Amino acid sequence: MFDVNLETLRKSLQGTTPVDFYYFKKDGKLRNAKGTLNESLIPLDFSPKDSSTNYANSFRYYDLEKKAWRSLHKDLELVTIIE
Repeated sequence: MFDVNLETLRKSLQGTTPVDFYYFKKDGKLRNAKGTLNESLIPLDFSPKDSSTNYANSFRYYDLEKKAWRSLHKDLELVTIIE
């Protein structure tokens, strides 16, 4: 396990394998996620409608366990990636 910033997480999510990671949600709860930004790992029904994964205050990733798009707020300072 190692702590990374959101930019490093975003780059990891673009890789060829899913990324297991933890972060604290805005409500303070610890969240475990398994996500990706690699379109070949995302079901066709959930393919992004545009190429942007970044928004003004957050960036999105596809959660493979929840089978839905999720967002991380850009104020989040550290995320723990599980290797």
